[in-house]
Amino acid sequence: MRMAHIKSMEIYQFRGIQQLIVSDFSRINLIVGDNNCGKTTFLEAIQLLFTKAQISSVKNIIKQRTVLNLNDNSFYVSFINMFNVNNRDSLFEFDLYAESDKGPIQFEIRGHEKTLAGEDALQMSQMSARQKLTYKQSSFLPEMVKVFDGSIIGQSGKKTIEKEIRLTSLDSSVSGAVSKKEVQYIPSFGHLRYDLLKNIVDNPEYKRLAISILKQFDESIVDICYTKADDGVSFLETVITADGVNRPFSVYGDGIKKILYILNKLFDATDSILLIDEIETGLHKKYYDKLFPVVFELAKKLNVQLFIATHSMEAIDAILAYGKYDEENDNDPIKVITLKKVSSKERKGSNVVARNVTGRYVYDNRKAFEFEVRL
Repeated sequence: MRMAHIKSMEIYQFRGIQQLIVSDFSRINLIVGDNNCGKTTFLEAIQLLFTKAQISSVKNIIKQRTVLNLNDNSFYVSFINMFNVNNRDSLFEFDLYAESDKGPIQFEIRGHEKTLAGEDALQMSQMSARQKLTYKQSSFLPEMVKVFDGSIIGQSGKKTIEKEIRLTSLDSSVSGAVSKKEVQYIPSFGHLRYDLLKNIVDNPEYKRLAISILKQFDESIVDICYTKADDGVSFLETVITADGVNRPFSVYGDGIKKILYILNKLFDATDSILLIDEIETGLHKKYYDKLFPVVFELAKKLNVQLFIATHSMEAIDAILAYGKYDEENDNDPIKVITLKKVSSKERKGSNVVARNVTGRYVYDNRKAFEFEVRL
């Protein structure tokens, strides 16, 4: 079943963004700007819109940017940090809204933070009965514990789901089902810990495409497959070269791993949305012109809407080359959304503003745009 592609999005009080409205998305959307301007937050907002009000899915999104220590309250702290720091006086709340080609989509979390006695908080925590007993018998139970009490609301089309949330700073995890990912996400260094051949080896078309791209990095590559490890039980992701040598992927650089990672996620995102954070990570700029057109054509074939965050002007140039703006071309597939952090005049603290222009506009105003991105 085809999932929704989004046309516009509104973000209210989420992380460092107090209020942001961006409309008129396209098939390929570049999210650009300086460090710490909200690019990753923008991508997270899109993911949250498709979580179907599952708090366990929210945790998975938090884990993408935060290393959670199961022995401390880092999950709770990371959860609270999703709310804008300037909007935590009484009601904690953030709201995300999008118009899609399948109707409106909304995601909201709201509630209050309070402090309870340690034993009372332990009883309402997400821990199992056995974990609670172990914690109670230990000397680590704090006298007072912070608790978030609220609700999570998700809307897709005419269907609205609302669920209660009750989290304590004792919780290192949350229970509940994780909804199937309707939106795929590629973090900056995700290629270092992912099954790179998952969708490729059993599909002859995908495999031929992957090998043809890899040959541009190393022309000796003739095949990619799984081979048995020395223990006879586990399997290794393997490259086979023209001289018949089997080489594990671990001996290759990040570039080859990043390419296969992007291809895998594209296949997962068929008829949906793929978010790529810092697409340039692990790739030398000399390969941009060869890789990016393949990615964009495959996304078009698979009906995947792309949102790509970058602050590399070299990557932006290579992506704009796909638009062929030096030719007569009325069809512009690219939008460039520039995010910028500014002082808020109406609210305390800072806010993020956006400018959304076409790829052609950026191409025609290249020097001015470079200064803006690098500022």
